[in-house]
Amino acid sequence: MPIEDDNISTHLIFGRNLRQLCKRVGTIAEVADHLDVNRVQMNRILNGESFPKPRLMKRICDYFEVDARILLQPLAELEGEPVGSLRASMRMASALEYALYGQDFTVSAEDDANIIPDGLHLLLRPSFLWRDTIWVSMVRFFSHNDVRLVRGIDPVAKGMKRSDAVPIRSREFRGAVTRATDGISFIYTTNVPNSTLGVDHFTTRSWRTYGFLTGRCMFMSPSNPIDRSVVPCILQPLEQNTAEILRTARQTGFRDLAEVPSRYHATLLAKAY
Repeated sequence: MPIEDDNISTHLIFGRNLRQLCKRVGTIAEVADHLDVNRVQMNRILNGESFPKPRLMKRICDYFEVDARILLQPLAELEGEPVGSLRASMRMASALEYALYGQDFTVSAEDDANIIPDGLHLLLRPSFLWRDTIWVSMVRFFSHNDVRLVRGIDPVAKGMKRSDAVPIRSREFRGAVTRATDGISFIYTTNVPNSTLGVDHFTTRSWRTYGFLTGRCMFMSPSNPIDRSVVPCILQPLEQNTAEILRTARQTGFRDLAEVPSRYHATLLAKAY
């Protein structure tokens, strides 16, 4: 299949394709972190000034579920053909169409944007690993193709340094936001080291009372140390400014109940025990 311009080098075609793929999953910095590539090298690849070595090329193809044709053909041409990961997407779409009776449960970019705008927010729940301990993390809501998605990073476990928990993708979870009765849910999964599925559901009614959303987190695992698969959880919308986000980021980790941001948070989360 012909490419757009015979004078465009393979380096540039690949760089353009990679830039488009990055936009679908998050920021360039996040993708570079996933691929264990420093930002200087990543920018050189995106600008067509450098080319990935075979091992990095394989990681890129595996991460985006594409094949080596992204070296030669513009992404728009490749996705015009139902091959590779596109076939898998079509199968998934058919399965969801059946499972959901043809209904669309996705949340658009505008839905509940006044309550949960795109950006970083605080998420709290009791830990599934340690009793009387609260799991405190931040999640990022963003929109892609008019569907709202969520991505987060598990906090560093007790007794570990951040430098011990690398690469960061080993702590990543990501999911899709869906409509639910009187609220929203997101279904998410982890990839490394084992694929784990979870569901968080929040009522948007509580936002008007508390200024945050209350809900339940269901962790789909046959067993866990606290012998609970469903615990209360809280989603705290944040002001999207640097000071607020940095202040909140310092609170993340595994915390004692007395260390959570407010007594309202503590009272609701204490119900798990």
